[in-house]
Amino acid sequence: MRALRYQRASQDKKEQGKSVHDQGVLNVKEINSHGWTDSASFTDNDRSASRHATKEREEFERLIEAIQRGKGDVLVIWEISRNQRDLAVYVKIRDMCIEVGLNFWLVGGVLYDLRDKNDRMMLGFQAVQAEWLADSIRDNVLRGIVGAAESGRPHGHVTYGYRRIYHSRTRALERQEADTEVLTATAENGTTSEYTRAGIVKEIFEKVTNGTPLIAIERELNERGVPSPKGSAWRRGVIRTMAMNPAYIGKRVLRGQVVGDGIWDGIVTEEIYWAAVRTLKDPSRTTTRPGRAVYLLSYVVPCAVCDGPVSRQVARRNNWSRELYSCLKKRCAAAPMDLLDEFVERAVVAWLSREDIHEILTAQTATDADVAHARAEADRLRAELEDWRRLAEVGDVTAISFARAEKGLLDQIAQHEQRASEAGIPPVLRGRIGREAVAAWAALGDEVAVKRDIIRLVADIKLLPAGKGSRRPFGRHRLEWKWKFGVENEEPQV
Repeated sequence: MRALRYQRASQDKKEQGKSVHDQGVLNVKEINSHGWTDSASFTDNDRSASRHATKEREEFERLIEAIQRGKGDVLVIWEISRNQRDLAVYVKIRDMCIEVGLNFWLVGGVLYDLRDKNDRMMLGFQAVQAEWLADSIRDNVLRGIVGAAESGRPHGHVTYGYRRIYHSRTRALERQEADTEVLTATAENGTTSEYTRAGIVKEIFEKVTNGTPLIAIERELNERGVPSPKGSAWRRGVIRTMAMNPAYIGKRVLRGQVVGDGIWDGIVTEEIYWAAVRTLKDPSRTTTRPGRAVYLLSYVVPCAVCDGPVSRQVARRNNWSRELYSCLKKRCAAAPMDLLDEFVERAVVAWLSREDIHEILTAQTATDADVAHARAEADRLRAELEDWRRLAEVGDVTAISFARAEKGLLDQIAQHEQRASEAGIPPVLRGRIGREAVAAWAALGDEVAVKRDIIRLVADIKLLPAGKGSRRPFGRHRLEWKWKFGVENEEPQV
């Protein structure tokens, strides 16, 4: 008798394979006691067998293939649930074994003959029970997850930037808090720096909100030697997922939806969080080229003739050379790089410095969902304040309690109103318009990627050719210029 044995375990959190090892030992012992040949062994560790499973069982598929090819005479498993927890799968395997002549199953030391109706019935009972148990376990787990979500308790892996505190004896969760443990990062060149995981989270949000491309954030964290949440190198996808996770403002998420407040405090403010989300959801945002960009207007200002890209080139004549922005496609237009950079920067900063720029921006983007959310929160808090006021008037709460509630609610209302006012402004422009524009632009220094994002956001600029034989100095006549906000044909001021 050729025996095919199968071992499986649903979970192996310690990655020791102990359960499947123990099953294998018991199966081999049964095979030897009957004097059979241990023909082939198949093991799936950390794999579910229920109809809700998400991972493939590669060894189980190999077992099915061996049965189909007639490689065995008896199937050896420790219990029916090791084989499967899906009734439909059981019926399929049972019929397949009967068809190829594998008529014997040894389950938990009991031998069953598939040709016997009573044995088939007993195996069927076990298969039904295994499926029922799998569904019961799943229902209990889901009930626990939903219950934890409704009560605001965290679930699953600890979110990067947080740590969980458990009771020393019962191991019950007591709280989740920001992870402020000081750690040391070592860069490739050997230099070291200190960081905290909560600090890294704040840094990511601030940089995303300020318009720093994800690829630039990725590169900087990796250069500093800061490990990612999984202990490996950072990737843009990981950073993007973090910056859009509501857990960082203290919200509990279930199946991708916010279901309420968590029992933990946020690491960043709601204003910064929503600004980051808005930035990352902006369809005009690019996350690859700007992060590698060195020159201010390469691939930002196209050619007005052929609409091809314009990039940095070097013109050389004898002992003279000069950097130019030149049309790559047909060489239709070119301009000195320093003059074009200076003109565009001056015009953009002058536009950002206007006193009416705040009104222009909010007027055209005030329908944003973030604005509506902030205003709704402010209205809700006003209603709550009015309830407190009525209770104070009839004496149901003391004057001191009302005063404390009023102060807290007024502060929250002011925060949401400010958020509503600023939510219509593109995140990359916040803190960089009006009177702050000149100083904010100067503070960017060598942050070319952020400057490019701002220029691309506020204006459509194209480079015109100088004209054959023209000796006219570079100026406004060399550019097609349209502002994306406000009056479209308004001339740029330098």
